Amino acid sequence: MAAKRMDLNMRTFLVLSGSSNPLGQTLALQLCSRLAPGSVALILDDDKDKLSALEQLLRDQLKPDKVKLRTGKLDEQHSNGVELMEQALQQASSGSFERSIIVHNEGLAATEVLMEPQLSQDWTAYVQQQLYAPVALNQRWLHCKQLTDVQKLAINVTSSLLVRPLIHGGLLCSCKRARDMYFRAMASEESRHNVHVLSYAPGLLDSHQTQCDINGNVITPESLVASPQIQQLPRVQPLQATLKLINILEEISFVSGHDVDYYDTFVL
Repeated sequence: MAAKRMDLNMRTFLVLSGSSNPLGQTLALQLCSRLAPGSVALILDDDKDKLSALEQLLRDQLKPDKVKLRTGKLDEQHSNGVELMEQALQQASSGSFERSIIVHNEGLAATEVLMEPQLSQDWTAYVQQQLYAPVALNQRWLHCKQLTDVQKLAINVTSSLLVRPLIHGGLLCSCKRARDMYFRAMASEESRHNVHVLSYAPGLLDSHQTQCDINGNVITPESLVASPQIQQLPRVQPLQATLKLINILEEISFVSGHDVDYYDTFVL
């Protein structure tokens, strides 16, 4: 596959799923500010208060009427994402947009402490929210009639750390790895339909909160990884990670289906 660059200043239907974390907030602001007039941005999350605060921030920061903002509160299992997207597209015609971008920024630790869920229903619920629901939303986005013949870009926010086998993190790592494989397969299957896929790892964010194990001991990401190379990597601000992603899209270029890490320094 050839390397690809993208000018974000186009009439776009943007879907951002997972916006209440610091990276999601900067992704929403930076992407929306670059879209052309006539664009529509659908911001999804399961935290109503943070979703409302982000909506107000976007309305304060963006030029009036440049981008039509839509927000949608996801239910506990994120099973209503497809319905929320279809509602946002109801008034759109087949020629409304030049491009559509979907950003999958979903992802939470399985528990507040570093210990795997003990009940089978908790495992099932977590996989539904973090794997099945994003895949279902993405599949519907691929086949929306309002987006027929529209160039599409899917961005999977992944992690070079969380796809490794980590203590206390088997469920989280498994879902991350499965999602990565889904997007790689999608890149191959949909390449002939003008669909592009980028899996982006934003680095170790400076905003990462330390967690505790079941005994109350403080655990940091570095203590879970034996690799000295990873331990020495600098922490990243959410804005830095977001601007690097935009730079990859607009200036550096990427190969559809490939993984790109914040710490990568190569130019394709």
